[in-house]
Amino acid sequence: MLKIATKFSPDLNGFELAWSAGFRNAEFYLNPKILEKLPDIIRISQSFPFEYVPHFPNKSVDKEVAQQTCKLYEALKCRAMVIHQPMMDEWGQKLLDQYPSIRFAVENHFLNRDQFWKWAELNPGLNLDVEHLWKFTLDSGPLSELDEVLSQFLKKYAGKLRHMHLPGFVPGMDEHRPMYCSRELMDLVWSKLLEHGYQGLVVSEIDTAYQTRQDLRMDVLLYEGWWEKRGRKIWEKQR
Repeated sequence: MLKIATKFSPDLNGFELAWSAGFRNAEFYLNPKILEKLPDIIRISQSFPFEYVPHFPNKSVDKEVAQQTCKLYEALKCRAMVIHQPMMDEWGQKLLDQYPSIRFAVENHFLNRDQFWKWAELNPGLNLDVEHLWKFTLDSGPLSELDEVLSQFLKKYAGKLRHMHLPGFVPGMDEHRPMYCSRELMDLVWSKLLEHGYQGLVVSEIDTAYQTRQDLRMDVLLYEGWWEKRGRKIWEKQR
């Protein structure tokens, strides 16, 4: 089944906050400075029974930083690694030659419609960022349009989908808000993912201002309520 997750910088406070709010899955924000503490990150991570996905750094990446990220992936037995297209183009094959078990999930970003479908077709593993799709590719159009494109995407590329970003986006509002800020979007996306058998993480990629126990807990409660009201019925029907 799909599993919701939160994203944070891998320090002890981030782990404790996510755990106390009820999350059991997490994505790591990483950069070269954070990765200098790789042994501590691995030690703390292994003390929490989370499933993890690392986000490959977006800039200032050299060979050491790239390899540190891969070592973190292997130490935590991750099932996917999020990476942006420029970094995938530069580092993807080099790292796969050395770490063939890594399952990269390339993220969509500032893509128009043609570029979006090209991204989905050319990359072997995908991280679909629904907020980016709605805001940038679909120009914050109606939810019904997102529904249609998402249905087309899952029908054709569900087998490539390894990871998801799903903040609570609403057209006209700021990005990276909690899931509960866009309940209709959550109901739509969670249901479609479950119907297509998606089993990866769905990450509420939120700004640090919302990384409070109350905001995180509200996301967990929203998901739990959706599961009891709708998700369980879909899952039982799919079995």
